[in-house]
Formats: sequence, C-alpha cells, structure tokens
Amino acid sequence: MADSDPILATWSFSTDKPHTTIVMPDGCRDLIIRQRPDGTQHVFFSHLMHSPETVSVLPGEMFFGVRLKPGAAIAAHILSKAPTPNSLSTLAALAREAASISSDSTEMLACLAVATSSASAAHALGVSLRTLQRHAVQITGESPDFWRQLARARKAARGILSGHHLQDAVAGCLFSDQAHMTRDLKRWFGFTPGALASGRNNPSHPAWSICETGYDAPLTGEHISIR
Repeated sequence: MADSDPILATWSFSTDKPHTTIVMPDGCRDLIIRQRPDGTQHVFFSHLMHSPETVSVLPGEMFFGVRLKPGAAIAAHILSKAPTPNSLSTLAALAREAASISSDSTEMLACLAVATSSASAAHALGVSLRTLQRHAVQITGESPDFWRQLARARKAARGILSGHHLQDAVAGCLFSDQAHMTRDLKRWFGFTPGALASGRNNPSHPAWSICETGYDAPLTGEHISIR
C-alpha cells in the first residue's frame, strides 16, 4: 500500500546578501512561504518545470517550503481559504490538508520512471495508451512522456555526476546515442554531459541540485517496484 502522506521533504532558506540560484526540474511541486524583509508573506504552490529557472533572493528574505511527492493532487480552494502559515510546521499541516497522493498516481509514475516508452508503461499497468495519457494529464497536469523523459534525464545526470562514463549513461538510460542524451540534458537542465562531468568534484556546482529529492528512475543497482 502506498504511503498516503503527500510530503516528500521540508526545507528552508535565507540569506543576508543578494543571492541567485538555479532551480532544476524535479517533478515535484512545493508549497512555499516567501517572507520579505518587511515581514510580508506570500504563500504559493510552485509549478512543474520543463527547464531550469533562475530565482533571485533579496537580502533578508526567508523561504520555507514543503516539497510534495510527484503526482500529488492539490485542492487549491483549501489553500485559498486557509490562514497564512507562520512556521514550517503549520505550512506542513496546510500541505497535508490541501494535498493528497493516491496509490494509482504512485504506481503510474513509478512505472513511467523505468519504462522504455509510454506504450510499454501502459502495457505494464494493464491499460490502453489513451487511458494512461488521459489519467496522467488528469492527475498530474502533464503527459506520460513528460514523466518518462524527466526521469530518464535525471537518472542520466545523477549517473554522470556520480562518475559514470558518458557512454554508460547513454546505454543505461536508453538514449539512442550521445547526441540524443546531450539534447535532453541541455533541454531539462541547461548542461551538456561534459559540463555535468566537470562538476563531479565541485559540490557547489548547480547541477548537484539534480541529485536532491525528486522524481527519479533508479540508478543501476537500485530497485523500484510498481506493485
């Protein structure tokens, strides 16, 4: 039985000087409090990203976030009527009230993460491709190909950062060739495989955020079950 808690992780961030960070697509939506230096707050859900986005942070700003599991459904009307959370714990409580995760969503995304195609995922799940496409969009707002390709790109990037040879990443992630992998990694993360490899020994390299919690296919030697 799938864990019904929609929360994957919690986080916070603050800075006393101007800061710019690159946020990578991770297949998750976050419920975030952005508190300005004057104390005013803005509460919002982030969106599913198709490419990297740059976020600029002002000195004195504070962020509190609750990262939801991939495929979590969000009841926006609950968020709009709720009082503004004043701490990470009350933000998490609101996230649990406004979001939910179903076993169907978990199973679907786990299958897509390791599928060679959306059609093969549909076959493994025992549904038609059209049904899978309809359910994916209805539940997540994105197509099966979005999830399958994001998982493949994240797996490849994690592998390269972990020291895998580029050709091993191509084969292990089922890209047709290295040019195919290069196009996908640049589209999703803004980095070529070579640029990712150059960051292996640099923990401050922005690509390392790809290895944080999010939607992933397992690396070689890991195991994932869809049943």
